[in-house]
Amino acid sequence: MKSELFSLDVTEWDGLFQTNDRLKAVMRELADVKYALDQSAIVAITDRRGTILYANEQFCKISGYAAEELIGQDHRILNSGLHPKEFFAEMWATIGSGRIWRGEVRNRAKDGSYYWVDTTIVPFLDEDGKSYQYVSIRNDISGRKQMEEELKRSEEKYRLITENTTDLISVVDREGHFLYLSPSHEAVLGCKTGQVGSSLLPWIVEDDREIMSEAIQHAFSSRKSRQIEYRLCTAARQEIWVETTINPVITAAGTVRKLVLVSRDVTERKKSEQTIHHLAYHDTLTDLPNRRLFVQYLSKELSQAKRVGSKLAVLFLDLDRLKDINDAWGHDVGDLILIEAAKRLKGCIRNHDMVARLGGDEFTIVLTSVSGKEEVESIVHRLQSLLQKPLVLAGQTFTLSMSIGIALYPQDGVEADDLLKRADTALYVVKSRGRNSYEFFDPTMEAKTLERILMENELRKAINQGHFDIYYQPKTDLATGKLTGMEALVRWIHPELGVIPPNRFIPIAEETGMIIELGEWILRQACRQNKEWQNEGFPPLKVSVNLSARQLHQKNLTEVIETILKETGLEPKWLELEITESILVKLDEAIDTLQAVRQSGVQISIDDFGTGYNSFSYIKHLPIDTIKIDSSFIQDIHQNQESQAIVKAIVTIAESLNLNVIAEGVELLDQVAALSENGCDQGQGYLFSKPLPTKDFKQYLQTVHHYGEKPIGIN
Repeated sequence: MKSELFSLDVTEWDGLFQTNDRLKAVMRELADVKYALDQSAIVAITDRRGTILYANEQFCKISGYAAEELIGQDHRILNSGLHPKEFFAEMWATIGSGRIWRGEVRNRAKDGSYYWVDTTIVPFLDEDGKSYQYVSIRNDISGRKQMEEELKRSEEKYRLITENTTDLISVVDREGHFLYLSPSHEAVLGCKTGQVGSSLLPWIVEDDREIMSEAIQHAFSSRKSRQIEYRLCTAARQEIWVETTINPVITAAGTVRKLVLVSRDVTERKKSEQTIHHLAYHDTLTDLPNRRLFVQYLSKELSQAKRVGSKLAVLFLDLDRLKDINDAWGHDVGDLILIEAAKRLKGCIRNHDMVARLGGDEFTIVLTSVSGKEEVESIVHRLQSLLQKPLVLAGQTFTLSMSIGIALYPQDGVEADDLLKRADTALYVVKSRGRNSYEFFDPTMEAKTLERILMENELRKAINQGHFDIYYQPKTDLATGKLTGMEALVRWIHPELGVIPPNRFIPIAEETGMIIELGEWILRQACRQNKEWQNEGFPPLKVSVNLSARQLHQKNLTEVIETILKETGLEPKWLELEITESILVKLDEAIDTLQAVRQSGVQISIDDFGTGYNSFSYIKHLPIDTIKIDSSFIQDIHQNQESQAIVKAIVTIAESLNLNVIAEGVELLDQVAALSENGCDQGQGYLFSKPLPTKDFKQYLQTVHHYGEKPIGIN
């Protein structure tokens, strides 16, 4: 009967004891307790053999069993085999003696999962003081036990980590004294942990000790983690970089009790960072500072100059004709020349100055604390002198030179960008005047630079819109006055500025690469026009077209020429290409290209012959048909015996090589006489005709055709 009381609900208890008000009140209180337990605790009742007599709703919920599945079952259905035998023996001994037992029990739910309960077992005693039933009141502690297990596993894991990691793990107090040292200190520091000493600070490089001392105090005061980098000095006196994370251990009261230091050797990383930093701020070929570092240095020196009122100079330098060297002997030789130039430049400047390479053949120098132009010029002369010393590479002797533009602080600008821009402007002026010199910036230069930029923009527009015309200048037999050919010369017909001569825009077209498109247009127009005049009945004439350096090095030059000849219908023998000897730097490649062109039937002429120092040495190797004597030898040939001797020598060589000879720039009859005396039988110049527009040259052809020949000196 006693065991059934806990199975009655409140209504049944009321009916049972409604005749005794006092008993009714007591039993209602018991019912309230039972209800509370049912809602908050896991309650079960067993008999003294452990058979389950009652299980509340919470018990059923956590175990996964229905009440009817539990009633009558032995309690071991829940925990059989989950605890040692000694565990249950102690529990039964306690409750069997009438005492309350408390402990933590691991149970198995119906679905096989496990859960933990904090258990209190209260024995019910009969009149003889013997236990006949047991009430177990349990609370679910699975979450807590899981955390404890995880913590235990974590502690074991961290113990394994600290004992086996290559990182340095230590615990220190506020003074930096060691409370714990991981074994990894032995390998890194090169000594046994017992020899490390009581403090980390003595192992830190002296200059970095303040970093660690300040970081320790900061961690204690701020209670926040911090990461620092510093250098350790090993037992072998070798410096290594370490990265340390400082983690404060905070007590329940919120104070920092100690610090955990996790340090890692980052020496290789620091080396890599330093290498990357160096590469980011230095030129990889010459190891000179690059533009980024140069501008930073210049800005810093400008700030210093402003504070103390000193002067400085910015030099923009361009190594002359590096492209020609690369084309002739390859980029490997060009790179060696750049390296040598960098060494020479660096050797000329003072310790507090800087030389940098901006890229390609461009260098910059900042000269700090200069007294004025005279001192800058003195340094520039020293630079030029050292650079011009012969350099032997790959069996060749090179003489280096540089064009230099100079801007001065403060008169030419107070900002880094302004000084660099104006030094570059001065450099452009030097290059336009023939290179291998220097110029100080002058305000008038900016107007010329602007003019050049505008000219470049207009030229690009003119090419797109076809604002060009071809002028023709005749070539004449000096003895008979007979027309022997014509040279096609391009003119820019600007809609507002009128006719612009080629010496103003051809150099710009060369620099920008626009000469490729323009040159192809000139060649096509000249061939088309020559074929039209032939179709109109004029005697066939050879038309000469100038070929630029860029065009000569076109990979598909031969194909372009053949295509144009096919399109226009002009036979190859009526086309002559004129090249200047100055573009024949990469001789082998030039010979191959010219040979291919010549094999197609097109003739080749050397223009401005005699102006290059190497003219006579390479002429025998070139596949050419005609030599054009430069006008500089013609203008005084009737008065100057040296000019006559040069012309005679050229004619003699040409005859021995079976080449034609024509003189350029003929303006006087006396010049014609001198040329004839020295064996030159063809000429071209204003004496015969200036270059004529297409329609005017057609009239010229008609006149020649009508008379059969044209008297010399009459246009």
